[in-house]
Formats: sequence, C-alpha cells, structure tokens
Amino acid sequence: MSTARDEILQALRANSPTPENHPLPPVATLGDLDASRERFITSLRILGGDVLEPLEGETLDQAIVRRHPDAKVICSNVPEAKGTLPVEKVKTPQDAATIDVTVVRAPFGIAEMGSIFLSEAQLPINSFAHLGQHIVVLLAADQLTANMHTAYQERPEFKTANYGVLMSGPSATADIQGVLIRGAQGVRTLSVWFT
Repeated sequence: MSTARDEILQALRANSPTPENHPLPPVATLGDLDASRERFITSLRILGGDVLEPLEGETLDQAIVRRHPDAKVICSNVPEAKGTLPVEKVKTPQDAATIDVTVVRAPFGIAEMGSIFLSEAQLPINSFAHLGQHIVVLLAADQLTANMHTAYQERPEFKTANYGVLMSGPSATADIQGVLIRGAQGVRTLSVWFT
C-alpha cells in the first residue's frame, strides 16, 4: 500500500532534473593564475611553513633527521622515506599522538595560499596529519595550481575525496593582543620536499 509520502517522493524523483538535462554553469576563473613554485614557496613561508631542500647527495630520510634531529618516532606514508614506525601500526588517534614526524605526499598544492591538500587517500586515519609534532610533505612542483578557483576546477580530488584538508604551514593561534603561538592545536612545523 502506497502512502501519500511515498507518492510525493516518487513524483519528486521522477521529475528531478538530471545533470545531463541541466548542467551546472561553468565556474569562473578568477585571480592571479601564477602557479609557480616560487609563488607557492613565498606564500608557504609567510604562513610559517618551509621548504626542506636536500643537500647534495642527501636522501629524504637524511634530510628529515637533519631538520628534526631529536625526532625518535618518524612515521612515513611514502616509499621514499623509511621512518621508524610503520604506517600500518597507526590505527587510532592515540597511535598518531606519539609521532614526532609524519611524512606524507600531497596530490597537489595551491600556489596563492602555500597550501597542500590531503585526504583519506594520503592519511591512514584523519588525525594522522595533525597529531604528530612535525609534518614533511612531498609535493611535485608540476602539481601546483594557481588558486582555489583553479584547484576546484582542475583537481578531481575535490570531487572524489570523502574529506579533505588544506594545510598552509603549522598550526597557529593568536590572542587579542596579537601573541602568535605556532603548534598550539596541531603540527609545530610543516616542511615541503619537492619531488
């Protein structure tokens, strides 16, 4: 027996527009379209992040130890860095809280904001990028996009990810007197290693 509710819902479903019949309008491309590595680095540094530049012949593992000499627990989610804690052992936020350095690969960066994008594809648990003390992010320079408008238009991750986070340097907070504290609610440093 069909109820009035069922009939209304059926009518709505039968008469709902489809994307093929009613495509969305194109998104405007706005702002500066400079997607250069230099612009990304400038924006990243303004927000407290930095670039981890390799010394001659240095591996990523060696560069991480040079940047974070006191780190004991290094958890890598990329094959380029071994780390000391296998990523498979990070199953809960409590596990992630013991990490000194987290190493991940970002699928893209946004030059205007010096931001990197991470989603469930890069993070075994969503707190993986936030509970460690430091984060090192691998980023291909050819995967930079100019701004949020171009990122939304060009990057499929915005439409395929269940969740995503844009990180622009370390965590920071400031009080009304303008006292800035970095690492108050998340990572204390964010370093980008260009691949």
